[in-house]
Amino acid sequence: MAERTPRGTLIACVAIIALGAAVRFFLAWTAPPSMDLKAYGVVAGLLRQGGRLYEGTRDYNYAPVWSWVVAGLDRASRATGLSFFGLARSLLSAVDLALAAVVFLLARRMRAGRPWRAAALVVANPLLVWSSSVQGQFDNLSVLFLLAALLAATTWRAAPLLFLSVAVKQVTAVHPILWLKSRADVLPVAAAYAAVAALFFPYVGQARAIRDHVLFYRAVPRSYGFSEFVLYDARFALPVALVALLAAGGAAWRLRFHEPVRACLFVFLVLLFFAPGLSPNYFVWPLALGAFFGGAGYVLTTASALAWTLGWHYYSLLGTSQFMGHLVWLSVAFWGVRELRLFAARPAAPP
Repeated sequence: MAERTPRGTLIACVAIIALGAAVRFFLAWTAPPSMDLKAYGVVAGLLRQGGRLYEGTRDYNYAPVWSWVVAGLDRASRATGLSFFGLARSLLSAVDLALAAVVFLLARRMRAGRPWRAAALVVANPLLVWSSSVQGQFDNLSVLFLLAALLAATTWRAAPLLFLSVAVKQVTAVHPILWLKSRADVLPVAAAYAAVAALFFPYVGQARAIRDHVLFYRAVPRSYGFSEFVLYDARFALPVALVALLAAGGAAWRLRFHEPVRACLFVFLVLLFFAPGLSPNYFVWPLALGAFFGGAGYVLTTASALAWTLGWHYYSLLGTSQFMGHLVWLSVAFWGVRELRLFAARPAAPP
């Protein structure tokens, strides 16, 4: 059983969560619209006019689930007169709070002894605030379903949540491998992947656009780790992306009998280390799970990624966007090595 949280710590964590929620919803309605939010607006207009989702825009790079959410937000905005951008960011801010709640439940079940601190770290992390409440990125929704799957008692119960996680955004595409612990797990995991593929059947007439914009989606190259190869020659984008997927898939396979939350975290770190491109919302992946454990890797990655993000967004911070990217990459590597040492020190559970 997790140890009782001291009263002072509990009060501080609740205050942080309340303040973080207030900041999120304030920014949701006051921050200027980002390029991502404008792209959602294009999708909303396209759907209103009965256009073809994948051929009508190059900026929709996911399974159709998010387009349905966008259509619902657009209808709500038109019915109420409220800002579409404000509604979208408010929804994602609420997802952040739900993510903190799931982190709390998982931390309590793990007997970590610090569930309130973990939840407060999720709400207080500035990069999560930036991603959802300013930029309007929805990576947090995919991570929310992934963590909810970790709460499931069996692989069959986890499978629908894994399906939703990958269907929302394919950033968790290799994580279901972590659930393959016996032959009985193959069918539910395969069913989750098959269900994601089935979502595209109604759009089969747009197969070429789906191939180009979803399957072969290329992250924006930055001055960051292996992304330098892509900046040098765009033909490196596909090989580097394949290396990232293979490395992450291999890590998931090797770690499927280790502590699942930490294994999920490490798979995200592998993806980030080999990434052929970089965007501020990518940091949501490891930092949401890193809240369980904290530590030097979490702190260093948060600090360096925040500096890079601000430099990337505010071009007046000369050099920060370019050179800080490599410090972020080294921070991810440092964090990953620390996690590897922990795996080596703690043998995997027997199948």
